[in-house]
Amino acid sequence: MEAAIKNEPSSTRIPAHVSPPEGVTQDTGRISYQKSDVKGGLRKMEMEELTVGEYAELSGETTRNVRYMIIAGTLSAREIRGRGGNGGRSYLIPVSSLDPKLKKKYDRQKRKQDPAPVQQIPLEKLSEEERAEAAQWLELLQEWKAYRNAYEGSKAQADQDFCQIMQQRRPGLSYQQLSRKERQYKQLGPGGLVDRRGKHDNHCKKIPDMVWNVFEYYYLDESRKTVAECMRLTEIYFKKNHIEIPPMADRSTFAREIRNRIPVPVLKLWRNGEKAMKDECGMYITRYYEDLNSNDIWVCDNHTFDIFIDDGARVKPSRVYLTGFLDVRSRKMVGWYVTMAPSSQATLYALRRGIERYGIPKRILADNGREFLTHDIGGRGHRKSADWGHEAPTILQHLGIEFKTAQVRNAKAKIIERAFREVKECFSRLFEGYTGGTTAERPERLKKTGKYAENFTPIEDFVRYVDKYIEGIFNFTESKGSGMYGKSRNEVYAKCLIEKRVAAPDELNLLLMRNSKPCTVQRAGVRLPMYDADIWFNSAELLFNHIGKKVYFRFDPDDLKEVRVYDEQDRYLCTATQQGKISYYASADEVKEKMKQIREFERMVKNWKKQRDIKAEDALELTMWQAEQNLAAGEHLDPAIITPIRYKEKHWMEDLEEAAGGETAEMIDYTRMLEKMKGQGE
Repeated sequence: MEAAIKNEPSSTRIPAHVSPPEGVTQDTGRISYQKSDVKGGLRKMEMEELTVGEYAELSGETTRNVRYMIIAGTLSAREIRGRGGNGGRSYLIPVSSLDPKLKKKYDRQKRKQDPAPVQQIPLEKLSEEERAEAAQWLELLQEWKAYRNAYEGSKAQADQDFCQIMQQRRPGLSYQQLSRKERQYKQLGPGGLVDRRGKHDNHCKKIPDMVWNVFEYYYLDESRKTVAECMRLTEIYFKKNHIEIPPMADRSTFAREIRNRIPVPVLKLWRNGEKAMKDECGMYITRYYEDLNSNDIWVCDNHTFDIFIDDGARVKPSRVYLTGFLDVRSRKMVGWYVTMAPSSQATLYALRRGIERYGIPKRILADNGREFLTHDIGGRGHRKSADWGHEAPTILQHLGIEFKTAQVRNAKAKIIERAFREVKECFSRLFEGYTGGTTAERPERLKKTGKYAENFTPIEDFVRYVDKYIEGIFNFTESKGSGMYGKSRNEVYAKCLIEKRVAAPDELNLLLMRNSKPCTVQRAGVRLPMYDADIWFNSAELLFNHIGKKVYFRFDPDDLKEVRVYDEQDRYLCTATQQGKISYYASADEVKEKMKQIREFERMVKNWKKQRDIKAEDALELTMWQAEQNLAAGEHLDPAIITPIRYKEKHWMEDLEEAAGGETAEMIDYTRMLEKMKGQGE
């Protein structure tokens, strides 16, 4: 094993099983190295190498044994010739050829000698509890330094006395702890004072990533499989695909890893659905209330009372509903109505109560329920179709109210939902008939009392209780919500009420009338479907002027004696009264009233000409006069060409000859034929 000393590259034989280091070329079993400058002693090349002494210290062997191993070829090394050494020879052993255990030991020693640059832990990455811990240690270190500087004796005695004094405040405190914390503070900043044991990510994972990925696939599903079931499916998956995996960790390990590895929003989305994720974890818009005034925006919705009541009509108890309007600025309930079922009419009842007392709001916010998106209240919104025809103005348009709908399946957009939760907690729970919102909340007493309505509050009393609670408790309750400043809803509403838009009672009656759908005037008038019956409205004026035309009418559901009829340009036409059927056994007065309406209609028809003062001469006399005028004028004919037409008479024989020869037969000259016959005879 000879190697060049000066400028030629040196080489040495190494065992075939040793891989060459990076940057080294191998040719026929020999490795070539670039030359090394030996000035000032042997210098390691850019590739990491160990001297014989360094290797002996690392492995625990003697230097002689190390040399024997190199000469025997069991240890890869590079020979260097120069001054000193054993006969001018020395060896460098590549770190890459070390045994794995020795390589790990070498890396550990190197990290101690050349530690990686330490980065301070920012306070933003610390929890509130960890920041408090760091502050306590920092205060303790400052007190320790101040005590040492003021102590007249030795520093060691000062440290011992200080730790003794602090035993009650921090049991087990020692100088070693203080010294270690001081070093950590200098290296890592305030974050180094926090006890980080067990909080790093370098623990050995008991669940391999390959196994976890399959488990996570089955676990993140809306079927909400249990942890044990997902583990079973994971094992079957690898068994089917012939993949060897280590023994599965226990169930508690997987459950812990679910909490540590999978973010909560991801769990909510894939196991509970998008709505649950948005409601419980999603980002939302925070509203600013101070720029609103009372009556600027009302929000409405329906609430199901978690209460059994006695409606007086059934043996079994019933559930009732609350349709409410809430002022957004003050969170005050301004209009409400208790109903057996949410409906568009219940919405109007609640709105009317709010308007009569507090005025007309500028805007109303509601969800996409049919009781709000009906054709004559808020419009049909996305339910509108092209074949609907004329769209009459809605009630909210008549009132000058802007109508907005909230995002679908987004309860956070309507703050009235929070008011309904308060009603449930502070009002519904007071009744014996409280049912709870879920089966888990249902009181056990309902197993005995929940079968019969007579055990619960009558509907009349319940409505009275609701009115008293909302007016006397709910609206007087103080709130710490945004813009409320700890004041009651009534106080905030009164303070922020700048403008109150009102309507006279008669005007309000007209503004709140319901609209029918477009219809055609028939002989019977106009029809209003009401539940399972049809109610007809008619009048002489409607039938006389508008039969066969498209109209719509407005009506008050609480007073169906008459309706107001409008054309497609929203112009008022007339008023039509209800036309009920009469029995064959009807009284004379009932028949008389019907005949009166019929005669009125006939009189209008008969008086049409008279009312319009239509006069003219007799039609026959007028026609004869026109005929005389025409005859007196006479006829004046002057054609440009006159063509005479002569009469030509045919003999009956000509018709016979033509019939015999048809259309193509030649005409026979009988005169010439007779002359020839006479000549032949002579």
